[in-house]
Amino acid sequence: MWSILADVSPELAAARPLPEAHNIWELVMHMTFWEEVAIKRLAGERAGLIEERNFPPTPAPTNENWRQTLDKLRSSNRRFREALAKLDSAKLDELSAAGKRTYYDEAHGLIEHHVYHLGQIAMLKKAR
Repeated sequence: MWSILADVSPELAAARPLPEAHNIWELVMHMTFWEEVAIKRLAGERAGLIEERNFPPTPAPTNENWRQTLDKLRSSNRRFREALAKLDSAKLDELSAAGKRTYYDEAHGLIEHHVYHLGQIAMLKKAR
């Protein structure tokens, strides 16, 4: 993840080379949002989805705003990895608190989600 984001500037993150697609910044905030959801679910809690946080608007493309966005992703990613490390493997086939997916599906679903969006980010970088 970090190698794909390493050379992304605030201007590139906010750019919209494909007018109908989300930009890199929106995708990063979206990934952070879903990590936070997965962290709660892996802890046995309901996430309480707030749609406005799913794809929030891009802030002003400043170095400080981009740094803060990346810091939030780093923090949520660290906490997600900690949640995975604490997950009891005996619970993997049980339903999470949302009652729709197993703990296994919650964990792997987020990883697959990130791979998908990182592919989009790589494509957006090439489309600039």
